[in-house]
Amino acid sequence: MNIKRWQIAPIDKELARELAEECEIDALVALILVSRGLSDPFEVEEFLSDDLELCDPYELIDMDKAVERINRAIDTGERICVYGDYDADGVTSTAMLFTYLSGKGADVIYMVPERAEGYGLNNSAIDRMKAQNVTLMVTVDNGITANSEVAYANKCGIDTVITDHHLPQEELPEAVAVVDPHRFDCPSYFKDYAGAGVCFKLICALEGESGEQICEQYSDLAAVGTVADVMKLTGENRIIVRRGLENLGKRHVGISSIIDAAGLRKRALSSATVGYGIAPRLNAAGRVGSCLRAVSLLIETDRAAADALAAEINSANVERQVMEREISAQAIELIEDNNMQYDRVLVVCGSGWHHGVIGIVAARICDRYGRPAIVLSNEGGIAVGSARSVGEFSLYDAISSCADILERFGGHAQAAGLSMRMDAVDEFRRRINEYARVHYDTMPFDTLCIDCKLRPTAFTVDMVHSIEALAPFGTGNPTPIFGLFGMRLDRITAVGGGSHLRLEVSRDRSSVTVMRFNCTADGFGYRVGDTVDLAVCADINEYMGAEQVSLTAKAIRPSGIDEEALLIDIRRFERLMRGETVTGAPLTRDDVIKVYRAVSDGFTGDAQVLCMRSGCGYFAALTSLETLKELGIITVTGDGAVISVALNHINGKMELSTSDVFRRASMIQ
Repeated sequence: MNIKRWQIAPIDKELARELAEECEIDALVALILVSRGLSDPFEVEEFLSDDLELCDPYELIDMDKAVERINRAIDTGERICVYGDYDADGVTSTAMLFTYLSGKGADVIYMVPERAEGYGLNNSAIDRMKAQNVTLMVTVDNGITANSEVAYANKCGIDTVITDHHLPQEELPEAVAVVDPHRFDCPSYFKDYAGAGVCFKLICALEGESGEQICEQYSDLAAVGTVADVMKLTGENRIIVRRGLENLGKRHVGISSIIDAAGLRKRALSSATVGYGIAPRLNAAGRVGSCLRAVSLLIETDRAAADALAAEINSANVERQVMEREISAQAIELIEDNNMQYDRVLVVCGSGWHHGVIGIVAARICDRYGRPAIVLSNEGGIAVGSARSVGEFSLYDAISSCADILERFGGHAQAAGLSMRMDAVDEFRRRINEYARVHYDTMPFDTLCIDCKLRPTAFTVDMVHSIEALAPFGTGNPTPIFGLFGMRLDRITAVGGGSHLRLEVSRDRSSVTVMRFNCTADGFGYRVGDTVDLAVCADINEYMGAEQVSLTAKAIRPSGIDEEALLIDIRRFERLMRGETVTGAPLTRDDVIKVYRAVSDGFTGDAQVLCMRSGCGYFAALTSLETLKELGIITVTGDGAVISVALNHINGKMELSTSDVFRRASMIQ
């Protein structure tokens, strides 16, 4: 069960007031900016400015060499190959550079590896280039670590220009040019480009201007790649994405077609539209079938042909979702049947799980249990996997500690890929959990960042419009989340066929309506009259020609909770369930009786609701639940977030002392 730490940003209200006056901005906007560490008036004005001021593309090292070699190839009629990657960042980069070079009259082709071939450049692709008389290869969103492949290309008479944004190794490939902001010797001020961002800067340099005209033509593709690759929406990325959203669906018919196929025109297009609507569909083309369909869509100029491709990709996305749900269900079953749900790091392996979706499954497992998750698929005796992390737990460091039993691995602190022999999986699971035990006294929790607390009366149409100045939102500049604390729950109404809830909450005679999506009345757990805290996002809806504030609950919990005690109790409970030594208050018979009474008429809700109903802390509530379950008194089911309890009919009296969980929990010193 994933219970997050609510982190309310500290705010210097006086500094925010001064900032609002000096920059002539809304007071709430100033509060949010200060809470996020942005208080210098010059930086604030630059952040909020609509002016387009992109850095000189030649600040990127080797950009001059890249431009010279590409222009020479165009002028002499050499065949150029744009070599990309299969994810949304890679295909947008490929489409962008291919379209630009085609428009300049270049003899240009493109290649993108299929997901089964693996990430990056490979010798087979180079052989195909040689067979097609390519003499210049330009990589986009890959190549920075392709030392041996570039050496092979050199032997084949193919020059290479690398454009990438991934971290380099100590030794760079022997290419004509290596354009990557993360080179230790690169003087560029801004470093956080996606592959599409570096490609965008290359086109600016080729065109010989800073970016205004190129923004008009290619910012939509660059924006999709940037958001899809979860890059920080600060600095130049903020400029590129803001302009790209303005042009989204206007310049490239393929983008327009995918927007229509996904039914995304109902609301204003935003970074969320890209992140949750467009990017997953472009990724699905490579996850289920060939990623070449995504490139074809993005370079298509005929609307009818683009619509057909978009429909095909949309269907692939539906197939991907079905596959993802099936594999997720199988992975959860394996975890819980083998009692691995309390492991510090979850490692689960199945046979024939599609390699194109295991990364998404890892993210879902990570979110469900609130701990690092590694999902592996047995492919011919080799376990190939993807990993996702939480908090400050460095997956890369943890996986590196097991390097001697791995075939390959790579990634960063929050996400990684790896492979190993199947006979090494159990040892890998043991060792990475031992690494976590030794290096982390307490495993990190996911964090829910709240910008500030507000009263219900603060949510007005003008207020919501004011925070739009902070858009586009995304990594590094998240959608503001506000805290509504000590709210009385006045009414709960099921909407959307029962799939969602409309909550009416109030405090001090002021009330607001909050939507709780993807939650049924049966699974909600809270009742009218409960006092709760809510973390909400604010938006504007239009109804009957009038604008209205729309609040969406991102999280809800009982009001007045002792969060630190809760988080300590969660880790105590997990240690108990792993059979480790636990300290603190022991479980008592009275605790079990309280929990029994709370669930005796049936119970559905999350663990925090159970604590509220029983009057017990998390450790006592969950160990009592496990005790009652072990004794056969109750049956417990759930989906990870919601616990459902049903009372069983049993004959005779059950002795608590016969429960192993109760015995161990009650003997804690």
